[in-house]
Amino acid sequence: MLFTIFLILFGVGAFISSFSYLVFWYEAANTPHQTTLETCSGRGGVVPCILRGFLTSVFSQLVVYATYPLALIRPSWKFSPGCARPPVLLVHGLYHNASAWFLYKWILRRAGFKTIFCWSYNSMQDDFWQLAEQLKNALSEATTLCEGRKVICIGHSMGGLLIRAALADPASAKMIAAAVTLGTPHQGSKMSALALGALGRSIIHNGALVRKLNAMRSPARLPKLNLFSPIDNMVIPASSLSVPEPGWVETATAPISHVNMLYHLPTIALVLDYLEETFPLAHSAYHSQEKCLAGSVAKA
Repeated sequence: MLFTIFLILFGVGAFISSFSYLVFWYEAANTPHQTTLETCSGRGGVVPCILRGFLTSVFSQLVVYATYPLALIRPSWKFSPGCARPPVLLVHGLYHNASAWFLYKWILRRAGFKTIFCWSYNSMQDDFWQLAEQLKNALSEATTLCEGRKVICIGHSMGGLLIRAALADPASAKMIAAAVTLGTPHQGSKMSALALGALGRSIIHNGALVRKLNAMRSPARLPKLNLFSPIDNMVIPASSLSVPEPGWVETATAPISHVNMLYHLPTIALVLDYLEETFPLAHSAYHSQEKCLAGSVAKA
């Protein structure tokens, strides 16, 4: 029975991955994105890059299916045993839930970011701006975890767009210490035309929602990091992964799939490096532990 379920889930993952990378390949062939070409040229060409993306996509989807129920076991996913570093608010992407962050949560806590709030939202119920208002409430709650201290926001995919909406809202921005986006469709995605529900379809490439969002501005001096994969199979075209606003640090990860950004240790290490530089920790015990973690991640 379990083997049958595994085969079904593997088949679903393989189909979604195959279809999305066929679309990616077609798009790259007709409107090549320089970052994709430069990254893949040093790794044996486009075909090996896309094969790696396909494999990481299938693997990541199986992880999603296996861990999705974790959010039901601990629906709030709040932890506040210490505030040596700022609290962290994690915002998942479309159709996911708080379980998306099980690996980030574990590694962040080991690195000294002890206070973590994984916020979940319903991808089929509310529209984008309703969710942005809910995120404001989540930010307000997260600030109470460390007695009013500002919050580090990390968002994957749609979560990154919601964080950008918060950055553009003065009431929300004053509660944010830094922002990190992972695989976020900053200028929308052509793949959203196939999305289930109005929320997913609202982030179509150069659509009304992303045009409105890109007309807004975030605080110029607030630390902001945008990480993206050069072969992201869900954000098409690849140019949509770039933030059309000054003040962001933009860094390409290794060539991995869209969902794999949640489980790829070197990508998590990039996030930790940025947070360590932005919020250095004076306590040597935590600092030494983080350096050990960074070393083990670099070998992964």
